[in-house]
Amino acid sequence: MNKTVLSIVIFVIASTEAMSPQTVDVDYSELATEAENNKKHILEFLNQTQIREQYRTKYNMLLDKITGSTRRIVSGRNTSITAVPWQTSIRQKTQFLCGGSVLTDIWILTAAHCLTRNNAKDLSVRLGSSWRTHGGEMYDVKESYMHPHYDSKTIINDAGLVKLYTTLRFSSRVLPILLAARDSKLPANEMAIVSGWGNMREGGQSAQFLQSASIRTIVMKLCRQSEINHRIHTPSMFCAGSFTQSSSDACKGDSGGPIVSEGLLIGAVSWGIGCARGNFPGVYTRLSDPVIWDWINGHITKSDSNVSIE
Repeated sequence: MNKTVLSIVIFVIASTEAMSPQTVDVDYSELATEAENNKKHILEFLNQTQIREQYRTKYNMLLDKITGSTRRIVSGRNTSITAVPWQTSIRQKTQFLCGGSVLTDIWILTAAHCLTRNNAKDLSVRLGSSWRTHGGEMYDVKESYMHPHYDSKTIINDAGLVKLYTTLRFSSRVLPILLAARDSKLPANEMAIVSGWGNMREGGQSAQFLQSASIRTIVMKLCRQSEINHRIHTPSMFCAGSFTQSSSDACKGDSGGPIVSEGLLIGAVSWGIGCARGNFPGVYTRLSDPVIWDWINGHITKSDSNVSIE
């Protein structure tokens, strides 16, 4: 079996963001202004009921655009960074490395396996661009952390954090997203959106323009019946994709990137066997797992003890 650390499997490529009629976008400009004004207490801001509802509404707008009214699982779509403004590109020197998600004005979430062989001084983060290799703004990395209980053999607790040297300025293209609540349950057959610049097919080329796709979460009982059974660690992982047919999926290059449901960050792209194979779903880090959630929260709230994301 070929284990691939997780590309959204796509069949469309845009030539330019502005000119492609197939590029989907969502306007977060009003939320961005509020977020910038509440930057010092951003986690508290994100957890407000009305703000969570706005994120949920925007999420559903994107879901409708990439799946249609029937909410079917379909192939990925060219997606403006304005539709997923928490999406980041983590780079090792000049090379694309992994995806990531903005949690605060200084913290980026990614997968631990993205950081195993990389020093913080060699990393940078691109934000605010739909393009894999240019545009947006680049930020140097000050510190990087892997979950202390990450295991490279079993890939459990596959969560990592990157701390920036300078704080972000929030905009319609750069915006944080709230983690799913601690120990919250993830319903089976739930629609979710995964995004990134990974390979467009197994063994194929990387996407140059940001892609997003809709997928469904899979009940763990079914996930364990697949060939990946012996690798599944229930508390820190969940499956999404399809067992019956090839569907949108994540693949090499999407690692560490976001999977979002109902406007909340529920996971990070972790691993899989190949890409978009009908009998092998993708596996994602379950961010609501208390072992992972507590570790993340402990880091991102250090500078402000009055802020929590419970």
